[in-house]
Amino acid sequence: MDLLKEAQDYLSVKPSHTLLILDSMESREALPTALKIRWHIIRVRASVTTNQLGLVEQSLGQLFSYDSHPYFNERLPTVLSALGIWLRRKGHFKESDTSLICALKYAQGERQRLLLINSRALVARHFGKHEQATKLYKQAEEIALRLKDQSMLATINNNLGAIALDLGDYNLAEAQFRLALMGYQNVAKRSGHITTGINLLFVFVLKGELINFQRLYGPISTLTDAFPNQSKKAFLAWIHAAYRVKQGALPSKNQIAQLETSYAQLESSKVKQLVDMHLAPILGVEPQSPKLSSSRDFQSDWFGKVSQCNWQ
Repeated sequence: MDLLKEAQDYLSVKPSHTLLILDSMESREALPTALKIRWHIIRVRASVTTNQLGLVEQSLGQLFSYDSHPYFNERLPTVLSALGIWLRRKGHFKESDTSLICALKYAQGERQRLLLINSRALVARHFGKHEQATKLYKQAEEIALRLKDQSMLATINNNLGAIALDLGDYNLAEAQFRLALMGYQNVAKRSGHITTGINLLFVFVLKGELINFQRLYGPISTLTDAFPNQSKKAFLAWIHAAYRVKQGALPSKNQIAQLETSYAQLESSKVKQLVDMHLAPILGVEPQSPKLSSSRDFQSDWFGKVSQCNWQ
């Protein structure tokens, strides 16, 4: 199918366009099962990147209804990887790690192992296991260096910066985020460019480096506005509001209300914790997020098979 190939080609450069192409395929219900599975896998990957978790959930449910099909088994690590990311963002950290460990069992090649180890490190960070997360990132970094994968090296730098941020080492966080930003710019990965740019702006606010903030805010704001990820827009809005306070401009009641509304759109409980810890006090807003330790059990008829991890 030419449209499926086109949709897949846009995954790394413009995942929002991938979703538009997929939605334009009106006859998708008539596709052979293998192509239906492929359609849902592409949709899951694009929806993960744009943080459209409802679409991810819909397609995962469909995919696991085909879990005995040969094409599903061939793509099992990709499906389990997406499942692990979705579960982490939904706060199901234990089940997320279970999915990723299973995916590693069936991983096909070094690049897939690299992506999965990076995802496991993200889960460890959400659990507050920073030492374990750092070890996993170092494993991932070794593979990325062997593969000369500039995009993943940038991702690892960004994620190591996030750990430094958790631990209060803002100088190290800034250094890692700068490396990540340079790496993403070199490979023209827009989603990564936005993520690490926003992280840098966050550090600049925390360090009071307002001139650096002013230099970076314009280009990152423009990229974020054009990218269909509401969680990034929400985080940037909180960061910019805190910057404005440091410039002496107090937010109005209406602006505070808008920020509180956008809080629900923040990507994960970890981002919410960072907002509560660092930005809410600057803005005089009451923290809203639950404790990260309150990881919820995930209930699904098909997850038992993931836990058993015994596909043939």
